[in-house]
Amino acid sequence: MHPLGLDLRHSSRLFWKDRGSSVVALLALMLGMGGSTAIFSVVDAVLLKPLPFRDPRRLLVLWEKNAAQHKFKLFVAAGNFSQWRQQSTCLEDLAAVQDTRLNLTAGPNGHIDPEELRVERVSGGLFGMLGVQAAVGRTFLASEDQPGHAAFALLSHGLWQRRFGADPAIAGKSITLRDQNYTVVGVLPAGFAILDSAVDVWLPLGLNTADARVAASRYLFVVARLKPDVTIEQARSEMETIGGRLEQAHPAQNTGWRPSLYSFREELVGEVRRPLVVLLAAVGLLLLMACANVANLLLALGAARRREFAIRTALGASRGRIVLQLLVESTTLALVGGALGMALARVSMALVTRLGPGSIPRLGEARLDVRLFLFGLAVSVASGVLFGILPALQDSGHSPYQALMEGGRSGTVGRRSRFLRNVLVVTEVGLAALMLIGAGLLMRSFLSLRSADPGFRAAGLLTFRLPLAGGRNTTVERRIAFFQQVAERIAALPGVQAVGAVNSLPLTGLGLGLTFAPVGRPAPPLDQRPMGLMRSASTSYFRTMGIPLVAGRDFTAADTAESRPVVVVDQALARRFWPGANCLGEHLNLDMANGKVVEIVGVVGDTKADRVDGEDWPTIYLPYPQGPALTMEMAVRTGRRPTSVASAVERAVHELDREQPVADVRPMESVVDRALAGSRFNTVLLGIFACVAFVMAAVGIYGVMAHDVHERTPEIGLRMALGAQQVDVLKLVLGQGARLAACGIAAGLLAAFALTRLMASMLYGVKATDAYAFAAGSLLLGAVAMVSCYQPLRRALKLDPVAALRHE
Repeated sequence: MHPLGLDLRHSSRLFWKDRGSSVVALLALMLGMGGSTAIFSVVDAVLLKPLPFRDPRRLLVLWEKNAAQHKFKLFVAAGNFSQWRQQSTCLEDLAAVQDTRLNLTAGPNGHIDPEELRVERVSGGLFGMLGVQAAVGRTFLASEDQPGHAAFALLSHGLWQRRFGADPAIAGKSITLRDQNYTVVGVLPAGFAILDSAVDVWLPLGLNTADARVAASRYLFVVARLKPDVTIEQARSEMETIGGRLEQAHPAQNTGWRPSLYSFREELVGEVRRPLVVLLAAVGLLLLMACANVANLLLALGAARRREFAIRTALGASRGRIVLQLLVESTTLALVGGALGMALARVSMALVTRLGPGSIPRLGEARLDVRLFLFGLAVSVASGVLFGILPALQDSGHSPYQALMEGGRSGTVGRRSRFLRNVLVVTEVGLAALMLIGAGLLMRSFLSLRSADPGFRAAGLLTFRLPLAGGRNTTVERRIAFFQQVAERIAALPGVQAVGAVNSLPLTGLGLGLTFAPVGRPAPPLDQRPMGLMRSASTSYFRTMGIPLVAGRDFTAADTAESRPVVVVDQALARRFWPGANCLGEHLNLDMANGKVVEIVGVVGDTKADRVDGEDWPTIYLPYPQGPALTMEMAVRTGRRPTSVASAVERAVHELDREQPVADVRPMESVVDRALAGSRFNTVLLGIFACVAFVMAAVGIYGVMAHDVHERTPEIGLRMALGAQQVDVLKLVLGQGARLAACGIAAGLLAAFALTRLMASMLYGVKATDAYAFAAGSLLLGAVAMVSCYQPLRRALKLDPVAALRHE
């Protein structure tokens, strides 16, 4: 048989003989390589893979900022966008985008089941700038992006398949959105998205900046392309200058406002970059621990076989032959572990892409391809070669006489071999301490987020959205009447305790904003005019949501469109403008309503608009008849499971108007869970990695101590024969384990103190140097180190001195 075949057979017998350690090593490799490959696949798809646009490195996203109020990503005024496009010399092209929602009420064949769709109105040149071609038909022409002539539509690939049967002749046919007919000109490729991946339809923007109200309104974000050989810093400088000119030309609109530029990729992945890098670093550490674990196994096997190698050398085996055998053994182990790791990576990828939060862009595009498979295979082989070289150099470089003398009759290892294995264990413990502390910080942060008061009671709440515009509910009066009828009918359902509505629920986004100023005070500078959120709420909204009424009164049926304008404000606004004083009866000037003056009649508790850890925005609530929004979010409080009344609620709406879409029917608790999804995802993944690292560290300490006791059996027997007591053996074994654990924990603490600061932006309510997380990780590892020493200690305490002295 060929020598390589002999080495493979010998390796198989060797690993089968010590199958416990071999299984541990394979599991370590599987977890390390599988986890690192899966997370790298996600990082590759989200952070590294080129965006599916023409020359994406030159793409920018533009917002407006107000530095005086520390707001750096606000919507762009339509008039400013028009001026940017005319005045910029650094930008090759600019296109504006507006997010909205419209009801689909008819298709090419007439009536279809109504549905609310996510819509983006875009400048006609956007798709040409991005280099995107339609999958069916064409994109917009410049002539179709004109005010009053923008009745054209592009469908998403998903909507085309879901609602129109993937009709290849859809181009040229008509659909109806909010009582207006649109001609479909094409279907965009599958997976196309700008910043929001859930858009169903794109319409021409048709800006009319000649209208002063349109020009002054801030509701756009802008996509732009840098000219070749122009840097983003040059573009920022130029846009700052243009912003200054616009401030001088239109001070009422632009005082304190400037353009804010970001690279397209940074805008897309900026919020998830650091969490993904932290997870990638964690699986990298896990892979290092797997390498250390396997290296320790091979070193231990090599140490136990020193007499074997010495005898084979004495019988004529060359150094190269022994090295080759060790390399075959280690490479075989690494290849098998790598294959198992790739299988685990496929399973992990399926779970991550399915369960990962929607806040991670392009997560659905993450795939394990041939390139990543070859990468994992290369890591496996390289690890195997490395693991083979270490014991080969350690065990084959001595003469037979030296090997036999260093080990004595028992063949125990020399000091250098024991030192190297101890270093590997200390490394494992240190890495495990670092990961446990990181996971502990994220766990404490997540618990803080989970226990943070969002300002309302989510339990027992069912929510859904009613887009009231279109159909029979076109006029303001009809919308107000219809909404009242819906609320009354739902309130009469069995099990329903209260019904309320608002134009934007907490934790679903900032929604509509406005600038305002308290009446009777010196007018603030234009660039410091306060900004807040505007909410249109029903009479029973606060009671239904469980938002506490702090002072004054709630809205009543007497607050109609004809009555005096009133508002309820939140505590954030009251604290800011009337600290320590009663704001009831005070008045606000609302700029959005053309200088409308309203009286404050109530103060309610604060709620979080978009994130549990987000800032508190001053919020102004108007009674629904005085601010009838086009779309309302309904909240239904029940004494039972919220989903149990969902079908009855939908029937109640459709009994009043069968054409009325009912969207996003879900418990409010799911809204809260979605807001916490990103933090939960990071915590769970890093927690899993930390648990695996914890087990690896325990196995590493156990392996070293077990081999140490086995190899020092004659020494222990001699000590006991000379009068050593069990307490002395106890100190000998536990002392060795304690020293290894202490050194590893100390190294881990130092590393954690330096590196966990990089996680500061991922934490809420806890510092990156939190003493509890550091102490818990250290104590846990110290405890597992002592537990790992139990079985070797038990074996040492049961040794018979005579048998120990005869040990081979």
